[in-house]
Amino acid sequence: MKTNIMRRAALGAALAVLGLVQANVALAESTTPVNVVVAFPPGGPADRIARVLAQHLSEALGRNVLVENRPGASGMIAASYVARSSDPDSTLFLSNAGALTINPALYHDLSYDPAKDFKAVSMVADTTTVMVTWAPTEIGDAADLVKQARGGKEFSAGSSGVGGASHLSLEMFQEGADIKLLHIPYKGASPALTDLVGRRVDVFFGDLPGVQALIEGGKLKPLGVAAEQPSALLPGVKTLEEQGIAGVVPSGWYGVVMPAAASDEQVQRMSDGIHKALSGAKVQQQLQAMGAVATPNSPAEFQDFLANDARRWQALVTRRGIQASQ
Repeated sequence: MKTNIMRRAALGAALAVLGLVQANVALAESTTPVNVVVAFPPGGPADRIARVLAQHLSEALGRNVLVENRPGASGMIAASYVARSSDPDSTLFLSNAGALTINPALYHDLSYDPAKDFKAVSMVADTTTVMVTWAPTEIGDAADLVKQARGGKEFSAGSSGVGGASHLSLEMFQEGADIKLLHIPYKGASPALTDLVGRRVDVFFGDLPGVQALIEGGKLKPLGVAAEQPSALLPGVKTLEEQGIAGVVPSGWYGVVMPAAASDEQVQRMSDGIHKALSGAKVQQQLQAMGAVATPNSPAEFQDFLANDARRWQALVTRRGIQASQ
């Protein structure tokens, strides 16, 4: 009897200690901020989407969520930083196709391996890829531009740089339309758009958040969208497929991954938090105001998406002979 009492007392003490440890772990977690790393400078579309996500994710998790900008080298600086994070369970990487699915097709000496160094968490937003030209213009739409190009008129296309999403979208467009445009690569989207508004180049492929204000201000005209369905944010603008230009698939999206060292439990917890954060009407309105649509999914679904997207870009880069150094 005495032995049983002592065993029960010992068990009770052990459970109490375990409960105290769990409480301390939960407290430590709740006071440790979540770090959302972005591969772009403050003020751009990625940064704005990250800050909207951070605000609502903080409410969903009950923790502070901070945004850290680490721009440069086509997203490689941020990606390498996240892959080697000393706090993998509290580090998120909000990225577009560039760092996660395009870079592996272009660079063979990456300091990180997207397939091995990250765990997929969730898609965050779809940012429709739109083909734009300066306004006002006599070009009716993308099909009209193709007709004029086939008739002998020359057109130029600016991009954010060789191998960037805007360049690859241009390559898909040329392939699908069977025409050739003069490619003029810039060092970023901003100078390309400046020259587009100034009519020094004719077209540009960009994510809607980066061109929406210029469209609404009457400085740019959308010619078509690279999407399976027309965008509700661009009423009256047909998809390129509807205009007879096949194979130009969307490249505009943002999603979240975590370092491979993050626990599966934390990955699922962050995924659930993102779903909750993006479920409210307010956050959806905030995203739509900047040209994005909330599109959360599961870690498994996002992992499959990333794998398919990487294969797609690899095939295009190989087929078109694109080299990042050209």
